[in-house]
Amino acid sequence: MFFDAAEQFINGVMYGSLYALIGGGFTILFGVMRRFNMAYGATIMAAAYVSLVPLYLFRAPFWLMVLTGLAAAILIGLLVEFCCFRFIKKGHELAPLVATIGMLIAITEAIVHATDAAGLKYPSPFGDESLELGRFLVRPDYLAVLVAGVLCFTLIFLLLYKTRLGRAMRAVAERPEAAQILGVSVQRVNVLTFVLTSALAGVIGFFAAVSVGSARPDIAAFVTGKGLVVMVLGGLGSLPGAIVGGLVLGVLEFQATWFLGASYRDILAFLILFVILVFRPRGLLGARTT
Repeated sequence: MFFDAAEQFINGVMYGSLYALIGGGFTILFGVMRRFNMAYGATIMAAAYVSLVPLYLFRAPFWLMVLTGLAAAILIGLLVEFCCFRFIKKGHELAPLVATIGMLIAITEAIVHATDAAGLKYPSPFGDESLELGRFLVRPDYLAVLVAGVLCFTLIFLLLYKTRLGRAMRAVAERPEAAQILGVSVQRVNVLTFVLTSALAGVIGFFAAVSVGSARPDIAAFVTGKGLVVMVLGGLGSLPGAIVGGLVLGVLEFQATWFLGASYRDILAFLILFVILVFRPRGLLGARTT
């Protein structure tokens, strides 16, 4: 029993890295722009579908699939920024939220009509056989998403704290008016933030599809729900909180699946959301508001 629980804990940490990446995308956008992008899940789902195009056309290798998904996600992210954020003035906070919900529906329906709502088989470059680590069995795709999560967050933190763009993003996140007075182009920072988070969406789309073995329209709803839970759990605008929240959610879901059954997995996620909102609305690592 102990080793089974420990194995589920390890799997939860590895798969929680995917949740952390999803929550990180939502968190970076909210942290910089103070607005929710509800179309982020649709961007991830569309990137997973589009990445299959080179495979179906000329049996391309998986690295080309990843690059295609990244390019598609960036283009879709820029479309969302242009249609839902760029021309909406500050002070109308509900407008971009509703606009991105509309974009979520539009992108999802476009994919549904293009594919007849069919799930397309998604190949895994990591193999199907579990790896033996001592007494534990580890899925290679889970291990790959853990490595990808570490690399992505390392690059993101280096960008945020070691580059001029990162300083500009942090300045806009803290005081956009002051940053603009000092010569920072808020619109340019917003666009580059969308490019960064959309590229992250391409990576997420690849691993989300690999983990379930297919690209499906319901990926959009799945990642949107998980991303919002992770963002609230970790703390709005806190990137370390998104990492911690994703890992915690992954561990709790896998433990619940092992002890209670798979049907309790999503129930637990939203139960955690309700508990956090009631007892600690700022999240695990969120700043106290005054």
